[in-house]
Amino acid sequence: MRLAWRFMELLFLAAFLMAPIARAQEVSDRDVARDDEIAELKRQLGVVVNELETLRTQVAAPEIPAELESQHGLGPAASKVYGAARGVSLGGYAEAVYRKRDLDEDGDDEADMTRVVAYLGYKYNDWILFNTEIEFEHGSTEEEGSVSVEFATLDFLLSPEFNVRTGLMLIPMGIVNEVHEPPFYYSTTRPLAERVILPSTWRENGVGVFGNLFERLSYRVYVVNGFEASGFDSSGLRGGRQNGSEALANDLALVGRLDFDAFDGMRLGASYYVGNSSQDQDIEIGGDAFGLPDARTTIWEVHGEYRWQALTARALWSQAHVADAGTLSELFTLADEDHPVVSRRMMGGYAELAYDVIPILFPGSEQSLEPFFRFEYVDTQNKVPSGFLADRFYKQRIYVPGVQWKPISNVVLKLDYRNVDDFAHEGGDEVNLGFGLVF
Repeated sequence: MRLAWRFMELLFLAAFLMAPIARAQEVSDRDVARDDEIAELKRQLGVVVNELETLRTQVAAPEIPAELESQHGLGPAASKVYGAARGVSLGGYAEAVYRKRDLDEDGDDEADMTRVVAYLGYKYNDWILFNTEIEFEHGSTEEEGSVSVEFATLDFLLSPEFNVRTGLMLIPMGIVNEVHEPPFYYSTTRPLAERVILPSTWRENGVGVFGNLFERLSYRVYVVNGFEASGFDSSGLRGGRQNGSEALANDLALVGRLDFDAFDGMRLGASYYVGNSSQDQDIEIGGDAFGLPDARTTIWEVHGEYRWQALTARALWSQAHVADAGTLSELFTLADEDHPVVSRRMMGGYAELAYDVIPILFPGSEQSLEPFFRFEYVDTQNKVPSGFLADRFYKQRIYVPGVQWKPISNVVLKLDYRNVDDFAHEGGDEVNLGFGLVF
């Protein structure tokens, strides 16, 4: 409001200054004093115009750069607020997909507006800013659709080496969880290991520090509320996320990440998560309440990315360990005999390779056309507790060949084939066609 009033005052002042200039122009050139007055009025008008332009940049969204750049661990579009001089920053992304399922059976096809996302940030000055992501999933809040805050953080940028972040934060693990904008990962579907073991999009409430050391090393260390073990099942840890919604914080967790730029084009990294997951909750069995065990949960992952000319290669391997998985599974089974088994150990990873053929076909073009292939392996029932049987459906090998075309760097069209080879022989194939964009 104060800026708006100041803006109006300057407009009235500019109009007031213009009138004498117009009158003064009619005075004879011999009147030197009047000429000096005209020059002074013009100088004052120039000051007013400059201040009006400054105010305009403070209350308006900044121009969109042609090439978005990732900063402080966030996706390129989510990083726009860091490049703003001051005030409001707007951005976002969207993705949609058409799935042709069960090619050898009578499965239902599906068309889905997967996500429409708005980034809204505000930069108060050169060291305090607020950044948030608001996501609309599946085109509606009916059925499986939802509206969620994916992250909402207050950053204090103290120095390149040490900064503070608090709020609802993206957990800094893996390749996709923080950088999940569709033009910046391959295929229409995020890798399975980064959905069930590193349950993207994974965010929790907390506080932490981040920064860059020695030019090539970056780090993030957060304390967040832990998982809620009552949501664990045979498919992995995804159901244990609390997503910042009245999250139980009786058990906290520590998560840290390091990334090292070994040389131009090569980045290597690792992350580690540890914390109890019971949240001091009970489970009711036959009218009696039984406390959940601590269910200490540890996750580690290593990842790497290499870019050289038109070639891109990525790989990730992760493991999760749930202590007291046997007690959890026993309690869950007593409460509901159909409840899935929680595994002591879960593992999974993937490797993918892509090559841009546009420089060969059309040298000098700004477009890209990248055939790619990804191999995934996931086993969320790798080591089940004694006395329980592993569900072999959750041991899967997945093959994903495909191609993506970017007419410009911020818009992508994708086509891929997904073949799921599970050890229970229940998986199906699908062909996916989709688009994604950022702004």
